[in-house]
Amino acid sequence: MTAPKTPGKPSGARSWPRRMLHWSGWPKVAAMATAVGTLGATLTAAVALWFTAQSLRATNNQYALSEQVAVTDRFRLAAEQLASDKIDVRISGIYLLERLAKDSTADHPTVFSVLEAFVRTQMGAAACDDSEARPDSAVEPPADIQTALTVIGRRDAARDGDHRVDLSRTCLNGATLDNARLAGVDLTGVRLIGAKLGNADLTGAKLSGTRLAFADLTAANLGDDDLTGTDLHRANLTGAHLTGANLTGVHLTGAKLNEADLVRATLTGALLTGADLTGVKYDDGTAWPAGFAPPPR
Repeated sequence: MTAPKTPGKPSGARSWPRRMLHWSGWPKVAAMATAVGTLGATLTAAVALWFTAQSLRATNNQYALSEQVAVTDRFRLAAEQLASDKIDVRISGIYLLERLAKDSTADHPTVFSVLEAFVRTQMGAAACDDSEARPDSAVEPPADIQTALTVIGRRDAARDGDHRVDLSRTCLNGATLDNARLAGVDLTGVRLIGAKLGNADLTGAKLSGTRLAFADLTAANLGDDDLTGTDLHRANLTGAHLTGANLTGVHLTGAKLNEADLVRATLTGALLTGADLTGVKYDDGTAWPAGFAPPPR
């Protein structure tokens, strides 16, 4: 009897593994898998970065809030000290405000507005006794006012922005403001008799009606300033920069103007009796009082 034959595998079945092994689509599958993996990694990294940014933003916001609270607390403390009836506490408050202005550019104008108001309130011109202000007297502002003036004079003026320092109509006789940064400051009607303003920058300052008799303005910069109505009798203006300044009708009796720069300055109607003009600098653009004979150049 013939034994039955064992059924064989179809030829197609036998060749399927070989065809799959050599299938041309495998590179595309591999590329897709790689792309999916890369996309997943990219998305994961992006999500991580987003959460990091959110966390950093929240931290920064919290820091900014804490910083603003700290600034507010410092400002409140300084204001309280400035209102104290003890002069040493007031001086401490002035220095605290100065530190705050240095630490916070945004608060700089506000700080100096407060200090200016403090000076104007405490030293109004109406209470000023000019008869006491003489070159040989010891008249000077109280220590807290002088401290405020010193702080104002050494501030970083570049941070003033649109703010203009206002010390108008105050009594500052005998004040020490050597090297002070007073450019553009409103000094209208201020009493500065016997004040020390050596090397001070007063360019663009408002000086209408300002009393600077006996003041020391050695090498001070007053270039192009309008000094109409200013009292400068017996003031020391040695080496002062007065280029282009308007000194019309200014009281300069007995003033020291030796080596001062009066190029293009207008002195029409100025009182120059007894003024020392030794070595003064001037040019054809300098306008002298009618009938006045300037020293030879």
